[in-house]
Parts: sequence; C-alpha cells; structure tokens
Amino acid sequence: MIIKDYKQKEMCKVVRDLFLAIYPKKPELAERMCFDENMNRHIATKVAIINNKVVGQANVFLMKEGSEIANLGYHVHPDFHKKGIGKKLSEEIIKIAKKKRIKILLIRTDGKNVASINLGKKLGFVKPPKEFLEKNRSLIEHKNIKNMVCLYKLL
Repeated sequence: MIIKDYKQKEMCKVVRDLFLAIYPKKPELAERMCFDENMNRHIATKVAIINNKVVGQANVFLMKEGSEIANLGYHVHPDFHKKGIGKKLSEEIIKIAKKKRIKILLIRTDGKNVASINLGKKLGFVKPPKEFLEKNRSLIEHKNIKNMVCLYKLL
C-alpha cells in the first residue's frame, strides 16, 4: 500500500469513483469529495493506493476558520475493509494535525457504523465530556448524519 497526498488535478476522478463505490446512493457526496486541497479550513487529505487503485481516503478539516478543533474523516472501498487501510490513513492524518497544532480531533459518524466507531477507539478517540458537547454543539452537529456518534481525541 502506498499513501499519497491528495491532489485535486491528479486525483479528482479516482476519488469520485471511490466515493461512488462506497456510497452508491449518494452521488452528491462523491462530487463534494473532489475538492480543492487549497480550500479554507482544509488541513490535509491522504489517499491509499493498492495496485494503482485508490482504495481509501482520509482527511482533516478545521471545524471553523481559526478553530483548534478539526474533524477527521476516513473512507475505505468495501472490497478493502478490515485490511488496516483506514487505520494507516488516519494515523498519517493525525501526525499532520499534531504538526499543525490542532488541539482536538473529532470523528463524527452514524451510530450504526460500528466499524468506524471501533476504528476511532483503536486510534485513541473517546466519548467527549458533556461540557465539551454543550459548548461546541453548533460545531459538532451535522445535518447529514442521523443518530450521530461523536468521538474526540486531545492532541
């Protein structure tokens, strides 16, 4: 497996195809993931490549401009689940977030996504304290995630 930095000009189509494979009923999500890596709030995006095919992607974005709280997202092609790809991508992203002086990383996922929750726990993410949730509710809420579970990690 090779881990590379995402570059829109080179990888837009293959990342779009990856997201269409993962979320076939959500083509609008695939379009959104073909973003410009120089956009505001973007910190880093990495892709995993096996046999010249992009099989996973992880990214980190600031929750809002000037914040020290960022969101980690990871996505792996269904044919490549349980091979350590999400973990490896996420570990690379966490290293970058630390270098960029992010203080808190969040993972937000659907409560039914047990694999994502388990991966977050393996990476050292835990349930945030109530005070954090109350103070940052407007940052954390996500209209597209039903039954959201939020995990966080202090860096």
